[in-house]
Amino acid sequence: MNALGILNELLVNLALLIAGVTVITLTSQGQETRESAVRLLLRYSSAVLLALFLMTHSVGLAPGLLFDFRSVVIALAARRYGLVAGLLVALPLALYRLSLGGVGAWPAVTSLLLVALLAGVGTGLTRRIPRYQEDTVAHRAWTALVLFGIAHLPFFLAFFLAGRPVVQALPIYLTVTVLSVLGLVAAHLVKQSRLQSLAQTEQLKQLVFVDSLTGALNRRRFDKDFCQTEQPAFVLLLDLDHFKQVNDTYGHERGDSVLRALVQTLQQTVRPTDGVYRLGGEEFAVLLSPCEETAVMEVAQDLRRCVQDLVAVRAGLGKEQQITVSGGLVRLAGEKRDVLRSADELLYQAKSAGRNRIITNISLQPIAL
Repeated sequence: MNALGILNELLVNLALLIAGVTVITLTSQGQETRESAVRLLLRYSSAVLLALFLMTHSVGLAPGLLFDFRSVVIALAARRYGLVAGLLVALPLALYRLSLGGVGAWPAVTSLLLVALLAGVGTGLTRRIPRYQEDTVAHRAWTALVLFGIAHLPFFLAFFLAGRPVVQALPIYLTVTVLSVLGLVAAHLVKQSRLQSLAQTEQLKQLVFVDSLTGALNRRRFDKDFCQTEQPAFVLLLDLDHFKQVNDTYGHERGDSVLRALVQTLQQTVRPTDGVYRLGGEEFAVLLSPCEETAVMEVAQDLRRCVQDLVAVRAGLGKEQQITVSGGLVRLAGEKRDVLRSADELLYQAKSAGRNRIITNISLQPIAL
């Protein structure tokens, strides 16, 4: 085969690599998401099948010496999931390469294992070893050059075993090393593009459901969660007392700080199953779910007390100032419109009764201050 034919086959193998990596990344849920065993098994199987498929399209660079981008797949697995993952991908590929035979079989297997070992540095079981920085394309390329520069040294052994001058291995060694570097950088860019897309999508989802000023969940998320809340559940509608006076005295910027401090306090006080929502202005809601009726009044009392004790200081108003809330507590049952109307009526009663209190229709008794 002439040089042009070899180049064409190499480009085809590279295209197959990129296409395969693209398909595999479609199963990814993002860097911060804990993946299920089924999804990991699917990704592992896909990686092995891709590498085996690449091996069926290997390019013969010399008698008994085959090249394809299987080592790139191993490197990607090892860099993402660690040394063990890299070795697990390399094992079936090594067995298949041995079945093909040839003087280059054992050197090729050695090369595959070296790729798994070197790419696994800084990940998985070897995470205590300082990991390569991969913040730029140039740095990734340099890291890949070191990786494949070492992993492809067995090429010289293959020439020695074939009884050919070892010096003849040098141009082939340099060629396959450079090609492997290009393949790994290209595949890594495809993977990173997918992960960044997932991260941006997740961020957009957060923007849809999170209030940008306070970090509380917004009205849209409240409407969604209202219909999906586990029973028994309750709605605590809260409104800051004398908030207009805060804005008039300290300015709107400090008023925004009060809103943020309020949300921070509520979020740190509620349980993981509860939700804190900003419905608009200085009006907030807390979904308490699941929560027993015998305990919900005390939970609401704790929230009101924490607001009274912490928000003013956290907002920078000083210990001598005090920020309080009034609230209406109702059971989450029936139409959302009716539930909110009942909570709002109780909230108005709390305001009329002197503020800094919560009134509920559950026991028809105000919660003691």
